[in-house]
Amino acid sequence: MNPAIFLDRDGTLVVDHGYVYKVDDFRLHEEVIEGLKLLKDFRLFVITNQSGIGRGYYKEEDMHNFNNRMLKEISKHGIKIEKIYFCPHTPEEKCECRKPKTKFIKQAKEEFNIGTKNSWVIGDHDSDVLLAKNTGCNAVYLLTGHGKKHLKEARNAKPEYIAATLKQAAEYILFNKEKKIIKRESLKDLINELRKQNKKIVTINGAFDVLHKGHEKILSEAKKQGNILITAINSDSSVKENKGLERPLNNENARAKMLANFNYVDYVTVFPEKTPIDVLNVIRPDIHVNGSEYGENCIEAETVKKNGGKIYIVNLLPDYSTTSLITGK
Repeated sequence: MNPAIFLDRDGTLVVDHGYVYKVDDFRLHEEVIEGLKLLKDFRLFVITNQSGIGRGYYKEEDMHNFNNRMLKEISKHGIKIEKIYFCPHTPEEKCECRKPKTKFIKQAKEEFNIGTKNSWVIGDHDSDVLLAKNTGCNAVYLLTGHGKKHLKEARNAKPEYIAATLKQAAEYILFNKEKKIIKRESLKDLINELRKQNKKIVTINGAFDVLHKGHEKILSEAKKQGNILITAINSDSSVKENKGLERPLNNENARAKMLANFNYVDYVTVFPEKTPIDVLNVIRPDIHVNGSEYGENCIEAETVKKNGGKIYIVNLLPDYSTTSLITGK
């Protein structure tokens, strides 16, 4: 059976201005094309609630014209959408096709021989996550579109991952770098082997919850400081202790996977303590990298220097943080 990706349209693929239907308003979200290219081995579908038709805001013909504009743009990049399923009804009509009802995924299973176990639903509403759960698919929730507004409800539905962009969603779905994730009990042996090879070890630590360009910058800069970059991430309990009970959005396994996807991250390990002091005593890095908001006198400095290492500071990109992704502030 074929694995599939079921994509929401407004707020996931295209920028949602509210009941989008005018061709002149068409605009793809950032990193949509990159994400769809990564998902080339899946059958791609769109499932979209279009209650604007039922409310009389626009006609079905308008929606088809808009869809054709979207398909034309996507096809320029060698990407094929197998079919667009749409529900034209208002919520009050209690139809059988409005997400999270399962009608369209059942149709796709029959029409295209789709297996749901290895299929995914990606969208910016909790109804997309619920659709996945109702059909035995997996789910990635996006913070684009209405993602911030419906985050609480979406978290209650338990998506496999919460992503900032469609490209991130694709990278999570395609994860295959398990060997880069090192359990704490195996860390000492790894470090001893790297020391035998005279590798210059660099460390960085943090929650790394929903990834953004600021994370990419500091990680790439960290890698340049040595041969091996080990990223230590706070466990879920550690994040809650430091940032509050509403965090993290993504569990430690999901966060470790996404970091391991970066080519410039060599290893990822999880630490359960409130601070990274214990894990840094195990690794004994030559260089420890931190962001400019913490500076040379960061909490890690004493431990790193005691073990013969140095602190390297990276100037952060302004206006990039997981908090701002969540709140929009």
